[in-house]
Amino acid sequence: MIKYVFFDLDGTIADTEEIIVKSFQHIHKKFNSKIPKREKIVSTFGEPLKITLEREFSNNDYKEVVEEYRKFHRNIFYEHLKLHDGAVEIIKSLHKENKTLGIVTSRLRETAVEILEIFEIKKYFDAIVTIDDTEKHKPDPEPLLKALEEVSGNIEESIYIGDTKYDIECAKNTGVRSVLVGWSHHAGEEDKIEPDYTINQFSELIKIINEN
Repeated sequence: MIKYVFFDLDGTIADTEEIIVKSFQHIHKKFNSKIPKREKIVSTFGEPLKITLEREFSNNDYKEVVEEYRKFHRNIFYEHLKLHDGAVEIIKSLHKENKTLGIVTSRLRETAVEILEIFEIKKYFDAIVTIDDTEKHKPDPEPLLKALEEVSGNIEESIYIGDTKYDIECAKNTGVRSVLVGWSHHAGEEDKIEPDYTINQFSELIKIINEN
């Protein structure tokens, strides 16, 4: 039986795509004078920001680039922030069924918690593991293992829901079952990243959890 349900945040529960894309477009224009195609930016989703910036802005001062990114990100945060359809309902439903819930994200703790508080769902999560909380990051199993430790959970009774290959690989590396959301940019590539399940709406999670 699945007792522990962990979610990625960006792209899974929260629809932050426009915020992230516009933030990258801004710093590319400022530092590189050339804005890559949207598809190129989206392909980096799920990767720790530090890795992306160090690779794509290798000729610039990292501290200056990341500060500019975060400043712009913060300025447009509330304008574009929203949750994916059914996110609140599934969280409340799982909590009502006494499932233990957690967040495992590559976002900074400050803004991760802020998103959960804005939509009044933080109270439903017993573990919130962010990029600030571990030395290694997805797809390494450390973030998910930390979340399991925080809720005194076990691998056999756990499942992780995410939108990127990094999420699915993290679940696999940890040994927990994985779910890819159908609104992910990786939807249609299941043969490559091999999630245990794919859902097109959050309500489908209930059936998966009840059958395991």
